[in-house]
Amino acid sequence: MVKFFKNLSIKNKLVSIVLFVSILAILIGFTIVVYQDIKIFKQDLVNATKMSAQVMVEFCTTGLSFGAEYAKQVEGEIKRFLKAMPIIEAGCVYDEKGEKYAFYKKAGSTFKPDMSAGTADEFTRFEGDFLHIYQPIVSEGRKLGSIFLRSSTSQLDEKINKYILTMVLVTVVLIVLSYFLALRLQRVISRPILRLAGVTGDISLRADYSVRVQKEGSDEIGKLYDGFNIMLEQIQLREKERDEAEAARERLLEELAEKNKELEQVVYVTSHDLRSPLVNIQGFSKELDYSIKDLSLLLNIDEIPDEVKEKISLIIEEDIPDSLEYILTSATKMDSLLNGLLKLSRVGRSAATFQDIDMNVLIKEVQHAFEFQIKEQKAALKIEDLPPCFGNEMQINQVFSNLLNNALKYLDPEKKGFIKISGRKEKNHVIYCVEDNGIGIASEHQKKVFEIFHRLNPEETSGEGLGLTIVNKILSRHNGRIRVNSEPGKGSEFCVKLPAPGGDKTENNEPPV
Repeated sequence: MVKFFKNLSIKNKLVSIVLFVSILAILIGFTIVVYQDIKIFKQDLVNATKMSAQVMVEFCTTGLSFGAEYAKQVEGEIKRFLKAMPIIEAGCVYDEKGEKYAFYKKAGSTFKPDMSAGTADEFTRFEGDFLHIYQPIVSEGRKLGSIFLRSSTSQLDEKINKYILTMVLVTVVLIVLSYFLALRLQRVISRPILRLAGVTGDISLRADYSVRVQKEGSDEIGKLYDGFNIMLEQIQLREKERDEAEAARERLLEELAEKNKELEQVVYVTSHDLRSPLVNIQGFSKELDYSIKDLSLLLNIDEIPDEVKEKISLIIEEDIPDSLEYILTSATKMDSLLNGLLKLSRVGRSAATFQDIDMNVLIKEVQHAFEFQIKEQKAALKIEDLPPCFGNEMQINQVFSNLLNNALKYLDPEKKGFIKISGRKEKNHVIYCVEDNGIGIASEHQKKVFEIFHRLNPEETSGEGLGLTIVNKILSRHNGRIRVNSEPGKGSEFCVKLPAPGGDKTENNEPPV
């Protein structure tokens, strides 16, 4: 019942509440009125019967006082009197000894006088469909006899029934009237609430927070309207701020993408264009080297003074070779850096096809490519069974080639090298780890190893310091990431996170966004 009431509309709830209260009040009020009126009706019957008894007392006092010679006359008057009273069904007068003095009953009445009633005490009571009244006849303190009257309650019952029927009809009319009044008046409360509900529904469909509701009063519903309008203003303000923030973010992303393209173009053009002067430097350095050799041969001619020969020989054998060595070393380093920049530029510029990759096959290929370095380092390589991933095969090959190359490059020469490659699947991603027992990385360098041109031991190892930078950029294109766990003297562990097959695939083999 409670659940049914909760599911009613606000209109029906208000009508139900008003109707329930109205019906309850009407029923309680009418019950009290009917009860009181029935008591009054019964009391009226009692009073009328008692009045008849009192009149009969006056008739009977003389007859009972003067003896039998007046009995016939009094009895006749009593019968005429009782016959004239429609409510009296029967009556009996007893003398002072309790014997019947006079008796009357209407035609058809089955009443028989109780001879013991003449000695009873005074009483008034309803029995069945009749009212019985017994009253003594007393004169000057002497009991002369008594009167018993029996009144029919049929008229009273008929009156009560008509009265109750009238009250029921009035109650029904009042209930119907209350229903229509409640149906009419509930609009005062339900209409503003229903209008607010309608506005709320429209807002949820159209997402238009500029709508406002016009309040009609300063009651609680008016306060609800004010609160609702304030809430809409706040939502509209937040939506505007969100739209502005999204627009600003889109502009920043567009600017960032444009700057990245410009930067890639600058890196590509710069590294490409610098190759030309670098080739010249290398070429002319070699020509200069050839010229020095020719000049050295000319110094063997005897006509040149010994002092000049000694001076030229010092320049040729010491000064110029030292300068050439610096030039060639710098040119080689510059060429290595430019190669690295070109590799980094190609990672961002090249289009890539993404597909499911069998990592066991790919890592075997990487192992074969580094077979010579592994044997040269006398390192042990352990490869566990690897789950597949989703990505560009060539770029993922480059990722693990760089990681394996770094592991070999930074092995500890004082102990036997060991490298392990493992993998596991976690929900929609795959985690691959390349672990070694090399020299390790200090905590202050662990974040810097992914920076461009950063190298741990530049004096002892070769390379341009771009390997992990390229790895990080490739993983960024795959919605992946890399982390390092390392401790100096104990080795390093590089863990790569990549999408699993079927997890982040998109149409047309495009990379996951």
